[in-house]
Amino acid sequence: MPELSAVFYRNMNLGQPPSPDRAGLEGSLVEAGGVDVRSFQTNGTVLLRADDPVAVVAAAAPALTARWGYSDAGLVRPVALLAEILRTDPFDGLRDERTYRETFTFYEGGDALPVTPPWTSERDDVDLVALRDGVALGIIRRRGSGVGSPTSQIEQLTGGVATTRTLGTIQRLLRAAGMAQPT
Repeated sequence: MPELSAVFYRNMNLGQPPSPDRAGLEGSLVEAGGVDVRSFQTNGTVLLRADDPVAVVAAAAPALTARWGYSDAGLVRPVALLAEILRTDPFDGLRDERTYRETFTFYEGGDALPVTPPWTSERDDVDLVALRDGVALGIIRRRGSGVGSPTSQIEQLTGGVATTRTLGTIQRLLRAAGMAQPT
């Protein structure tokens, strides 16, 4: 059986133009060869099985554009990788009173990320604490009325594309995938 993967679509909000609705997103991925496709939440996070999940996402892209006008990136990572990262408790000892959210930022394309964790943004609102296989683990902080954006930071640093999910989303994704909750 093919490995279970997660797809993280960038700037997708199911049911809000130009994003597809849940059935449309899942159907496009099934038509492209995905198996056991299940959209998770409304933020463009999907579980699927495929021998080549990157090829499935690429094959679904023209239908998403033609039917709904959605033409942004979908970044694929093995669910087992996410579970392995969480087992290491990567945020342990790093949270403080300034922490707003712990994040997983998925990135690809462009130049190699030119920073080595731990790294803090110039505005002191994003910390990158670890990197692993196209995943940057970060901590964002509220600054004034806004919060830091690891997506923006990584895209500026690499010139590639990125999308971010919170630690809570990744934990819920793993539960939905039937994987034991990391301790």
